[in-house]
Amino acid sequence: IARYFLQPETIQDDLSSQQVTQKLHISQAALTRFAKKCGFTGYREFVFQYQHQASKQDTHSHKHSPLTKRVLRSYSIMREQTQDLIDEEQLERVAQLIEDAERVYFFGTGSSGLVAREMKLRFMRLGVVCEALTDQDGFAWTTSIMDENCLVLGFSLSGTTPSILDSLLDAKEMGAKTILFTSAPNKNSQAYTETVLVASHSQPSYIQRISAQLPMLFLI
Repeated sequence: IARYFLQPETIQDDLSSQQVTQKLHISQAALTRFAKKCGFTGYREFVFQYQHQASKQDTHSHKHSPLTKRVLRSYSIMREQTQDLIDEEQLERVAQLIEDAERVYFFGTGSSGLVAREMKLRFMRLGVVCEALTDQDGFAWTTSIMDENCLVLGFSLSGTTPSILDSLLDAKEMGAKTILFTSAPNKNSQAYTETVLVASHSQPSYIQRISAQLPMLFLI
């Protein structure tokens, strides 16, 4: 129910309780319980506030230029795609791998290198012993000193960055656990401990060229 109301196009629908219950294949009671969990006395109050808030947002949107709206919509699409791709059980496994590791390494080049550095800064503050590497030489000497107590998280949005993919395989041979963050897994992805899917535009766009790392940062 929440996912339905979070979709931007929902505001265009007939939001009468009868239509919504038929569309979502739920009972009237379920709709009422949902509204009460959101802090309203019932569905009628909820939908009134929902439409009122949407009206306010639409009013504000008129202040933006078409280009600004396009940029914001692209970011919104990436956020929605990320929400759909999230695997809670997998994230729990990844969190456990990070907690169990004595040393954690983040590998990334280009825009993905920015993600690696961001991850290092965040996890250092949590007390995790970690390092970010962003060049092939760094990957090579780091993987050569790894063991079973290490964890490597590699970032490649395209899933085709040779230095990242090969370094993860090298780390695995040294006994380390490996995690690949990508929007395009391939048959070799099964060789890693975990492959985490991240969102990506189906077609290249100026947003992706400028902010290619955003889908990964959303997931983090």
